[in-house]
Amino acid sequence: MKTPSTHPSPSLATELRSLPRPVWVLAIGVFINRFGSFVIPFLTLYMTKSGYSPGDIWKTFAALAAGGMTSAILGGWLADRIGRKNTMSIALISAAASILALWQADNLTSYVIAAFCVGLSHGAYHPAASSLLADLVPPERRVIAFGLSRFAINLGFGGGMAAGGFLAEISYDLLFVGDALTTGIYGAISFFLLPHGLKGVSGKASGWMPALISIWGNKAFVAMFFSSLFGVFLFFHWGGAIALLIKDLGYPERVYGMLMAFNGFLIVAVELPLSHWVKRFNARRVIGVGFFLCGLGVALCGFATGWIWLGVALIIFTVGEMISMPVSGAYISELAPEDMRGRYNGVIGLTWHFGHAVAPGLGLLLYQTNPAALWWGSLGCGAASLFIITLTKRAA
Repeated sequence: MKTPSTHPSPSLATELRSLPRPVWVLAIGVFINRFGSFVIPFLTLYMTKSGYSPGDIWKTFAALAAGGMTSAILGGWLADRIGRKNTMSIALISAAASILALWQADNLTSYVIAAFCVGLSHGAYHPAASSLLADLVPPERRVIAFGLSRFAINLGFGGGMAAGGFLAEISYDLLFVGDALTTGIYGAISFFLLPHGLKGVSGKASGWMPALISIWGNKAFVAMFFSSLFGVFLFFHWGGAIALLIKDLGYPERVYGMLMAFNGFLIVAVELPLSHWVKRFNARRVIGVGFFLCGLGVALCGFATGWIWLGVALIIFTVGEMISMPVSGAYISELAPEDMRGRYNGVIGLTWHFGHAVAPGLGLLLYQTNPAALWWGSLGCGAASLFIITLTKRAA
């Protein structure tokens, strides 16, 4: 296996032109879907406005994560067994239906059940999508391919969060309907326009035990797993404790939406050329430094007295996100054997779902009882992520 190349590379424009058509189709579908991904970022504010306690919100996010952890295992297996396209299409159509079910929830039990279904469908999608992207391009183009996908994600996210903040002030119902509609459209694009990717693994090789044996023996991947486990905690505080911090500072929903939109637009403007530049460096160090900057950005929110300081903290966090995420996607694809790529991506997806289960509720609890522990703990998570991944040498 090879780390991202350290040799002089073609220009960014040349690399983008070299990407195959399905990569661009995937990017268009991701943009449409992410533009309408209103519900989860605003769910804390929506449930708070509806009278639910932080504990209730934590239970809902925990159910969302439990569904994701369940389907990360199932989705990784399906991606290797029935193909990436089939898994993505099933997951996206199911996600649209689940968002509508969440919209109709009228008590905590129904919120928890619907959130579990949302997590179940979204969790099955991600291993297949990451695996398909890796299938479509050679190793030396993967950082740029993942960067293009994140460009589409954040262009959609930035526009969607800006629109979502205004829509939420009109009616939260618009957020649920828009989310379900755009997710369904992406499901149709996946089914009709994307290739299957690798599939057809059969017999014992398609099971989880061979993959787990491979994963446990892959020390570089194990280090990436635990580094990610600490790093992803940092991402979920923006939809939990920091969202409430913004409200406590006296700002309306539109300010939260605009700050999140700024994150997306900054990534759109800078991440692709930044990814093209950082891919020449050691992937582990890039990922580790990126996660540390994310921790620093979250920690600085603890000193905020207004939106300008929050904006500075968000910029630092976003720089960390921009240098770590595309490189980590390509790095994981390189560490995974080709016929186990879906299951490897499913395992790394567990870190995100675990973060979903723990970080929002824990962050809200600490924010209300011991804010200093939240902010310093976030810095500690970033440092732990850097320490873990940079101290582990990759196998040849």
